[in-house]
Amino acid sequence: MTAVYLIFILLACYYSWKYDGIEGVDQHKSHRYWLLCIMLICISGFSYGLGSDKFVYMEAFEDLPNNIDSLPEYIYLRLLLLGHMPLWTLLNVFVKKYFDSFYVLQFIQSGIINPLYCYIAYKYTHRQFLFLIVYFLSGTFFYFNMDVMREGFAIACCLIAIERYMNGNKSHFYLLTVLGILFHISAAIVLIFPICRFRIKRRVLFFSFGTSLAIWILSDLLLSHATTIAIGGIGALVKKILLYSSQATTLFGFLRSAITFIIFPFFVMYYNIKWETNIKQQERKEKFTAFYLVLSVCACSFAGFTRLRNYAEIYILIFFTDFVYLWLKTKERFFVRTVCLIGLLFLTSLKFLVYYPITKAHFYDFFIPYTCILNEDKNVFIRKAIHDEQLSPTATDENVRDLE
Repeated sequence: MTAVYLIFILLACYYSWKYDGIEGVDQHKSHRYWLLCIMLICISGFSYGLGSDKFVYMEAFEDLPNNIDSLPEYIYLRLLLLGHMPLWTLLNVFVKKYFDSFYVLQFIQSGIINPLYCYIAYKYTHRQFLFLIVYFLSGTFFYFNMDVMREGFAIACCLIAIERYMNGNKSHFYLLTVLGILFHISAAIVLIFPICRFRIKRRVLFFSFGTSLAIWILSDLLLSHATTIAIGGIGALVKKILLYSSQATTLFGFLRSAITFIIFPFFVMYYNIKWETNIKQQERKEKFTAFYLVLSVCACSFAGFTRLRNYAEIYILIFFTDFVYLWLKTKERFFVRTVCLIGLLFLTSLKFLVYYPITKAHFYDFFIPYTCILNEDKNVFIRKAIHDEQLSPTATDENVRDLE
C-alpha cells in the first residue's frame, strides 16, 4: 500500500514539469492540481493507525458515550480532563452519534484542511505542484493530518482568517480566529498578526537572532514568573503549560533551532520578497514573513513553544517552493542560496531519523508503511508504543528547567 506515496510523488513531479512554468490561468493545470488535492484527502482519509497522536484521538473517540445527557457539562469535562476545545468535542460527538466511526471523522478533517491549505498555496505561488511535493515530502502533510488533528483545523481557520484580514475584512479575521481557538487554544497566537508590521531588511535577521538569544538567556526567569498562575491549578491545559514551561535547551540546541527556524528561512523569505514582481503580493509576503519571524523567535527562545510556528508553516512552504524553483533561474547570491537549500533539506531530514531505542524505531515508522482502513492490521499498534516512548523522553539537567 506504500506505493500510493510513490504514485502521488510521481504524478506531482510530472505535472510540475508540465505545468509549473505556466504563470497564467490554465484550466488543465487547475484541474490536475485539485485532483492531487483530492488524492491527499484520500491518503489521509483512508489511513489506518497512521501517525502518533492519531491513537490518542482514536481512543478518545471510542470512549465517547453514545448518549450524552448534558452536552455543555460534557464539553467542560473534556476541556478540563483532556484539554479538548469545544468545537473539536462537538465534532466528535456529532460523528459518534450519527456515524459511530472514527474514519468518518478523519475524512471530514482531511476533506476540510487540505483544500484550504491548497487554496492558500494556489493564491501565492504559480508552482502549485512543486508546493504539493514540498508539502508532502517535508512531512507537513502527515503532521497536520495525522498527528495534530485538532490543531490542523485551527491552522486552516487561521489561514483563512489571515487571508480575510489581508483583503481588508478585519471582522472576519477575528471571527475565524476565534473559530480556530475553539478547535485549539494555540490559535490565539494568530491575534498578533495585525501588529506584525516591519519591513524585511537584512538587519532584521540580526535583530531576530539577537532578540531570540536574549529571551533564551532570560527564559528561566520569564517562565518562572509566567507559570506562577498555573501552579496549583487543575486540568489538562494547566498540565500542558507546566510541561512546556519545564522544557529547556542547551546552547547547542538553541543554535540549531535558530539556524533551522530563523537564519535559513530568513534567506528563503528575503529572496522571495525581493524577486516578487507583483507589488501587492510583495507586500503580503513581507507581512507573512514578519509574522513567521515573530513566531520563530518564540520557538527558538522557549523549547516548548516550537509548535506555534505551525500557524506560519504553510507560508514558509510556499516561499520554499518558489525558492527551489528559482534556484537555478538567477545567479544572485547563488552560493548563499545553495547553502540555505542544502541546509534546510538536511535539517528537515533529521527529524525523520529520530531514533527511539526502547521500540527500536525511527520517527518515519509512524508513516511508513502506509496502512489502510481496508486492512486493519493490528501491527500498527507498535506506533502507539513508539508514541508512548516519544512522550516519555529521558529527563536530564540539560533539557528540563527547575520552576520554583
